[in-house]
Amino acid sequence: MTTINSIESLVLDLPPSCIEFCPAAPSYFVVGTYLLEPKAQSENARQNTSSSEAEAEEAQKRSGSLVVFKLEEDKM
Repeated sequence: MTTINSIESLVLDLPPSCIEFCPAAPSYFVVGTYLLEPKAQSENARQNTSSSEAEAEEAQKRSGSLVVFKLEEDKM
């Protein structure tokens, strides 16, 4: 059984959601991150707005990024 040890680690700003390697350049890969913010509108505010305004305010904020990495040979 072969054991693989980490030589470096990284904490991303947002939760990772996917990883994809580049077939044309296998030493490169992209990590996609994604975060759906929780709804923040209170029940009182929802009752004091029209239905179209409430729908617009209820839309959740989404954040994400694509981060490109390159694998390099360990020189240790």
